[in-house]
Amino acid sequence: AGMAARCLCLLLGLLGGLQAERLEGVLHAEGSLMGITVVLNSGAYSAVPRQDGSFVFHEVPEGNFLMEVYDTQRAWPMVRVEVGKTVPNGVTAVQMHNRQKLQMPMQIKPVLAKQDFFEKRQGFQWSSLLMNPMMIMMLITGGIMFIMPKMMANMDPEELKKMQEMQAAQGSLSFSDLLNPEKLKEKQAQAQLEAKKSKKAKQ
Repeated sequence: AGMAARCLCLLLGLLGGLQAERLEGVLHAEGSLMGITVVLNSGAYSAVPRQDGSFVFHEVPEGNFLMEVYDTQRAWPMVRVEVGKTVPNGVTAVQMHNRQKLQMPMQIKPVLAKQDFFEKRQGFQWSSLLMNPMMIMMLITGGIMFIMPKMMANMDPEELKKMQEMQAAQGSLSFSDLLNPEKLKEKQAQAQLEAKKSKKAKQ
């Protein structure tokens, strides 16, 4: 249907002595322009933009045309095009949404790009792993497990024994006792007394 309409317009132009013009433009957009088609009068004429965005309609006859860009990713402005001998330079083009006149070749930008509703997934980052609270706790625990045996090996035997007795005494304390300084002192005194008794018994 589009090819037949084009042939008919060209035939009428030749028979009536109508002027035919070359209509050029450039689509400016980020990303690929694959699958985009530029049409006049809903497909009576069509052009496919090149990789650089440029497109051309050959031998457009006199008359008024509505140019549209078929694109699933962006919304482009509709352009009213007039071709004729009485028109300055043979062609005039006006964007429909803001009434702005376009110079030839037409420079067209999208009025709305397709919105991305999904957040782009970021790649793996070591900094985010190191800032994880669980990872920090694991590093601290690992450091303690690595350092403590060395500290215990270099500790004086008497001090080591006292520490073990203190840990044993504190292990028998309840949570409320741990919060009570008097209870802690009492348990420490008992642990020291028991240590002295065991020392005398050995003698």
